[in-house]
Amino acid sequence: MNERIIKIITALSVLLMLAFISLLLDTDSAYASEFDIKPMQGKTMYCVGDSITLSIGGSKDISGRYISFSDYLGQYSGATVINSSFEGVQIGDYGINNCIMQRLYCIPADTSVIVFWAGADDFIWGTPMNYGRYKDDVDFAFSYMKNAFPNSKIIIVTTYKNRSEVICTNRGATFAQFMQYQVDAASRYGFSVVDFYNMGLSPLKTPEYFADDIHPNDAGNRLIADIIYKKILE
Repeated sequence: MNERIIKIITALSVLLMLAFISLLLDTDSAYASEFDIKPMQGKTMYCVGDSITLSIGGSKDISGRYISFSDYLGQYSGATVINSSFEGVQIGDYGINNCIMQRLYCIPADTSVIVFWAGADDFIWGTPMNYGRYKDDVDFAFSYMKNAFPNSKIIIVTTYKNRSEVICTNRGATFAQFMQYQVDAASRYGFSVVDFYNMGLSPLKTPEYFADDIHPNDAGNRLIADIIYKKILE
């Protein structure tokens, strides 16, 4: 009799243990499903910039479109990411097609995140800073974004150190000053900043992440996306 009771208790213990393990596995699966849901599914993100954002140093997809850091941001976040970029453009609208301001006007009001990366071409093409034009353009763009997108998270990205600041020495201001003005303006307007200029990433120090003197390669685009995405999640 005692033997029989022991066997029954043992069998029940095994069944209870199996049930408990099964419950744990189901719970793990539930958590896995939760984490598979991307935080920005159903939302829209705009990346506005020049040839760096366009990623002319990266690979192309089957349709011939450059694969940018913006594509990786879409993969990470689940958002619909619009890459609104064009090479060789300045911030201010001086009758030049595809300038930054023209593209800011096209962003829908319900956009969740705007990644703004511009200013390198202003320096390269000689937009005067000491006469206020560059500063005025930055303030106009930032003021517009602040007022037009009060519910959006706006990320200002500065351009890393590159050879243009060594070659272009007659701009009346340094490239560092061009980038710092955006950092200071972002603080005034309450925007977040990814300050690549003051990070270690650059074609001068980490050439393995770049296709040329300024444009990132595929590895660089992925690293850039990782850094920007962390800022978006803050």
